[in-house]
Amino acid sequence: MRFPAGTPRALGLAAALAAAAIAGPAAPQPRAGGSARAAQVAEARGAAPAAAGAAPLRGSLGVPVAERLLSSGDPEARLRGIERLGTIGTEEAVSALLAAIEQGSPAARDLRARLEAARALAPHAHRDNVRQVLTRELSEGGASARGAAAPLGEVLRGTAALALARAGDKRALGALAGAIVQGGAAGEAAARALRAYPPESLQLLLGGRKRIEPALVGFLGELGDLRAIEALRPMLEGGDRAAQVAAARALARLGDEAALAKARAWIRKPEPRLLEAAAEILVYLGAPEAPDAVAALLGSEAARLEGLRLAELAPSARLATALARAIPLLPEDARPRAVAALGRAGGAEAARQLRGLMEGGALATAAAFALATMPGAEARAALEAAIEAAIGAAAKGPRAAKDGALQRLALRAGVVRALALRDPPAPLEERLLAALAAPRGSAERAVGAFGAVALGLRGAGEVAGACAPASCDRAAVHAAARGALARGDAALAELAPLFEALAAPGDPGAAPDAAAISAGVALLAAPRGGGLTTSRLAALAEAGGPLSPLAARALAARDDEVIRGRLKRLLEGSDPVVRAHVALGLGGDPMPDSVSLLARAYRFEDDPAVRRAIVRGLSRRAEMQRRRVLQLARDLDPDDGVRALARSALSGAEARPLEPPRAALATGVVWIAIVPNDPSAAASAASRAARLVRPDGLAVPVVADPDGVLLVPGVPPGVSSVLLAPAAPPGDAAP
Repeated sequence: MRFPAGTPRALGLAAALAAAAIAGPAAPQPRAGGSARAAQVAEARGAAPAAAGAAPLRGSLGVPVAERLLSSGDPEARLRGIERLGTIGTEEAVSALLAAIEQGSPAARDLRARLEAARALAPHAHRDNVRQVLTRELSEGGASARGAAAPLGEVLRGTAALALARAGDKRALGALAGAIVQGGAAGEAAARALRAYPPESLQLLLGGRKRIEPALVGFLGELGDLRAIEALRPMLEGGDRAAQVAAARALARLGDEAALAKARAWIRKPEPRLLEAAAEILVYLGAPEAPDAVAALLGSEAARLEGLRLAELAPSARLATALARAIPLLPEDARPRAVAALGRAGGAEAARQLRGLMEGGALATAAAFALATMPGAEARAALEAAIEAAIGAAAKGPRAAKDGALQRLALRAGVVRALALRDPPAPLEERLLAALAAPRGSAERAVGAFGAVALGLRGAGEVAGACAPASCDRAAVHAAARGALARGDAALAELAPLFEALAAPGDPGAAPDAAAISAGVALLAAPRGGGLTTSRLAALAEAGGPLSPLAARALAARDDEVIRGRLKRLLEGSDPVVRAHVALGLGGDPMPDSVSLLARAYRFEDDPAVRRAIVRGLSRRAEMQRRRVLQLARDLDPDDGVRALARSALSGAEARPLEPPRAALATGVVWIAIVPNDPSAAASAASRAARLVRPDGLAVPVVADPDGVLLVPGVPPGVSSVLLAPAAPPGDAAP
């Protein structure tokens, strides 16, 4: 509330007293101005009011008002009541909060209210009644009122587990240990919480157990606390074989060689369970016989998948032959993993096997990628031979279609090797420039365009050229735009004029064509949208599709009173990738109250990727409101990434921006081959639009080559996701 200059301060005080009279029952007013202040301080500390005049203030601002809010039929009012009680934090407030979320109450049927209550109760987890509630939420938090699992319920479960782990007392840790023994979602949440907040004493966690259950033994190995060795070693000699196996595996994870003798004895046993345990122990301890043990598992039908897991964990050239033999015997969905493991194994035999797989079949792309990312001269020589052989065969022409596909496969593998390992095959640059001279619109020209731009042989703008609806080599535009992702901001900026021309058609509501989608990578280097109008950005953000996330980020960075309503709808929408990008954009929003939008969005966001983006957005803000949300995220968010980002954002006295890099800082390459389920629908894979969400959360708009292949460079380490557009965008026809 603002007052004209010269207005007496008493007017503001009178307004406040009038509001208090409306909110609470009438009562005698304090005799002196300082009495109400003293009563407020006393209540904040949980003490009895020092003056009789404290009743009106307590009645309007304290626990009774929160209780009235909690009895409301309005869910938002109940949330305000819970938040108020958590802020007060007195014993009386905590008791009122516990009563409000008793099973069967309206608040207990509302997952949002239960989550808010768990956060409010977390500082009081040492109290028996609070700990009981948090333990209940740990075991039941994933269930909604109808008993079904709900994403927000998993946030509640993880929050309760972290609150118990932070308390760190014997009973709280005992509840978490019990959940680990119980297993399931509760056990996983408890294990994550204890890894985030390791116990000060393992005795508090084990609780004087005479027998440590195998599930808890396994967790001790994962925890990495060397103090567990003393408790685990005696279990190797017990009569319970399951306990022996669990203890030996845990000790091996901790690097203790006491398990080595057991593993060497078990490796000679015919029992598959013991063979698997022995091989894992040998792998973790780096024993010389570990590759032979893993190879034996790969040769066993019952243990082949476990052998593959261990081969991925401990690559060795000695496993190349066993992996190659296992590939056709594995389930179909596990075969690409085995091909990748073969590449990581390395050596001449692995290179020879991968070269053979490249020549045809469903695993050709996986083999090419494995060979491209496999260090060593053997792999480079194999790729050089593959490129020359494919080009020579294509020149003869009897099997032009097949040999052309092999040529493109080999050239793409060479480009990936050049980007990922900086170790290109010898004929690569010459062959790429030759492919760039292929006919317009062809898959061969697309391969040349991608490689030439990605390796800096040609500029992105030069390769893409002019692009008008009547005359445009869209395949070259798609490839050049993806190649620019490997070159940084300067290359992306070359595409900005093309994007702005293509993305601003005469009809403001028109869908962007394929070339506009590809050129949209320019928005990575222009977080505020460059020269695109705000109305067009809004239309792109709301239309869905590959361009929507980056358009939403740019729109949020231009926030004002006119578009605030649209931003709120996007921030509450059903697409988590768009929500995340709105949050990123709000980090650079000139409107100071955007921090409140981010704070509200965090409260009940169930997608961890969106919460990471919100924390990134808050890290760029300077307002004080950011700290409370960042502290909550740092202490109680179930996602490790969210907590790590929040810790970084709070690590200095000033705001520490954590925005994802505009241009790629990594040499990773994602290779995707779009293969239709029905061969008759092969045309649907050509020039298919998609969005690739990088591990850092940024969504990259891409369009495939005419043969349905997507190579996307500059991707940081981690898990990426790809969402294909439902149909080919306007402007591209199947070849």
